[in-house]
Amino acid sequence: MSKYEALAPRGEKPLLILGVSGVIVLEDGADVPTSTHRVSAWGRWVRDVEIPDDAARRIRELSERFEIVWASEWGHNAHTALREALELPEEPWPFLPVQFGKIDMITHYTGGWPWVWVDDELVDLAGAAPIDGTGVVVRVDPRRGICAIDADQLLEALAALPHSTHK
Repeated sequence: MSKYEALAPRGEKPLLILGVSGVIVLEDGADVPTSTHRVSAWGRWVRDVEIPDDAARRIRELSERFEIVWASEWGHNAHTALREALELPEEPWPFLPVQFGKIDMITHYTGGWPWVWVDDELVDLAGAAPIDGTGVVVRVDPRRGICAIDADQLLEALAALPHSTHK
């Protein structure tokens, strides 16, 4: 079996690199309305998770303006497990096979294309390579997760970068 490599970005929209824990799945209580969803990947495991009630709508809005790529400890399970709860397309979005050292993987994967990485505030950036000027890191409050994200603000942050090709 060959090593997985995420599909290359299509280059049509900026990339939204999306975490799961603390962004989509709220694990330590929530300050936004949530619902419990029973999720599973290929029937191999089942887990009850709390997902903001507004998450599916926000993901839909974000996917209209960004190419979404998963970067999470959920790995290849993220799309499959969350597809029904988030009303995701059948075709899985790419995922970056990384749990630690995410920023290095993200900057390598994006190859200079504009990107926003949304993850919770627990993500460790210590010792990470410098961000290459094409991306923005957004750490969300894990009690609000994706509900704290606004697509227009993300696009404005990208446009404000000194090397932005997305103005």
